[in-house]
Amino acid sequence: MFKTLWYLLKICVVLGIATYLATLPGLLRVEWNDYSVTLQIGFIAVSAFIGFLILLVASGLAYRVFSFPTSFIRYRAQKRHAEGYKALLRSLTAAATGDHKNARYLAHRAQKLLPEDEQGLPLLLQAQATREMGDFSSVDEPYQLLLKNAETSLLGLQGLVQNAILASDFSKALLLAREAVKKYPKNYVLLKTVYDLEVRMKLWNDALLTLDQAIKRKVIDKSKGQSDRCAIYCALGDMARDSQRQQEALEFYRRAVDLDALFVPAVVRLAQLYLAMDLRKKAEAVLLKAWKKVVHPDLIALWAKVMPERKAGAVSPKYKWVESVARYHPDAFCTHLELARAAIDECLWGEARSELAKAEKVRADKQVYQLWVTLEEKTTGRADVVRQWLDRAYKAKPTASWVCARSGRSFANWMPVVEPEGFFNSLRWEVASSSVNDIEDDQKVLAASSTF
Repeated sequence: MFKTLWYLLKICVVLGIATYLATLPGLLRVEWNDYSVTLQIGFIAVSAFIGFLILLVASGLAYRVFSFPTSFIRYRAQKRHAEGYKALLRSLTAAATGDHKNARYLAHRAQKLLPEDEQGLPLLLQAQATREMGDFSSVDEPYQLLLKNAETSLLGLQGLVQNAILASDFSKALLLAREAVKKYPKNYVLLKTVYDLEVRMKLWNDALLTLDQAIKRKVIDKSKGQSDRCAIYCALGDMARDSQRQQEALEFYRRAVDLDALFVPAVVRLAQLYLAMDLRKKAEAVLLKAWKKVVHPDLIALWAKVMPERKAGAVSPKYKWVESVARYHPDAFCTHLELARAAIDECLWGEARSELAKAEKVRADKQVYQLWVTLEEKTTGRADVVRQWLDRAYKAKPTASWVCARSGRSFANWMPVVEPEGFFNSLRWEVASSSVNDIEDDQKVLAASSTF
């Protein structure tokens, strides 16, 4: 309706102008040789006005005719652009619903329809869909195309790195990741990828250098970096130790302990190497320093092994040696357990029973029942009592172990890398809680057949 009124208004304006011009007074006389023409001014003005309108319309038509190819090309580009975004939207929808085959087709269609500077997302969707379909033969192609564009080349490199990791080609992934770091030195997040790959390939010296940069750029937390550095030093020490390079191994273990004097795996490794090198006093010092602040069975178990040679006439040297450090953690489970083990070795049956009873009240651990079996076999020798302890030892589980934070698997000893997954520095010492009521019920069962 408004458009009709607008047209009527324009017609009225034109007619008004024409009427005004037609009513202009005066005459115009033109003479040329023998000819003489007399025209009214109003007629001339109206004619000029109509000529102007005709010229205006003609010029508009001429412009439309000559600009038609350009306009048509622009129209086709706009239409392709709209269809490209429609295909892109449908590709995202198909990927969200799990239809990866259709998602790849639609992403490919969007790539063909959209201009080159807007092909990043379609190429990325193609690669993702191809990967989800399990077609790894052509999954690199879209990422290779992304490399040609300066704005999407980082996405291309990251995609190629991920594909190499999925294909377990870690050497290729590391090369690509290092190339990405060189190409984008201010993208500090890439340092984490390089570090993880160097650790995965056990390139420990390279990993230490990358770790320093990652901590400096705040890509890796400082405390996490310190923990990883300790683990790397232990790994390097293990490699040197296994290759009979004791001095080199000693240096790496010392670095780990200097970095964290309470890191039990490093302390144990350093003390064991000191013992192997016949440096008992140094082993004793490093163990005692850690044991004063950390309760861990590996520390007190190794303390029993660093005991000096038995002097002639000495009474219960091993038990007294372990007892000398028990005062630092008198109520700890591992303290009672190691004292019981030392008492059994030296035939101190009363002390052994007392310590085992105390240990069992703390935790119903498999090791406790195994020591009860040993104690009963060496003292009463009653088959029925031994069998009951064996049953409890069979049913019980270790209540403390190194647990992988990522896989949940348990290990008796700490290691820097958990295989076959390749998880680095993921083991944490965990103690499972046990029910005191269960312990008391089990004790009642054996009360009639065993003297505690």
